[in-house]
Amino acid sequence: RREAAGLTARIRALHRAQAEATTRVTQARVIADLVEGGAGGACHVAEGEGRLLGYGTAFRTYESGFAARGRYLGDLFVLPAHRRRGIARALLGSFARLVQAEGGDHLWLTAKTWNRAAQALYESHGALGEQVLAFAILGDRLEALAQDDSP
Repeated sequence: RREAAGLTARIRALHRAQAEATTRVTQARVIADLVEGGAGGACHVAEGEGRLLGYGTAFRTYESGFAARGRYLGDLFVLPAHRRRGIARALLGSFARLVQAEGGDHLWLTAKTWNRAAQALYESHGALGEQVLAFAILGDRLEALAQDDSP
């Protein structure tokens, strides 16, 4: 809970950097969903100099092609002034240990096509890249789909 304000600020910074909306990111939601675990994921933070320098989120997943449990890395963010100091690597390592402790065997990672730094980080740790087009059904469209019971 003590890191909720810093975590909220870092989440907003990540999404601003990606030109994404931040209006739904509130400290109350961050506490309920990430700090208290309501979203069903894990949130790891990196602290230094008396403040939160970075964070990551990872959610349980199952990869049917490999019949394997693991985690999907939702966010990985480090303040720009603190990048290239091993913080992102340490956060990735903490999630790798979590996956192993849970009996899983993979981290599923994604990066925006323009985010070469993230891609390079993942590749430097042996991640295999593949072209994937991601989709999201949001808000009213999710509601409409949920209400549609047609075959």
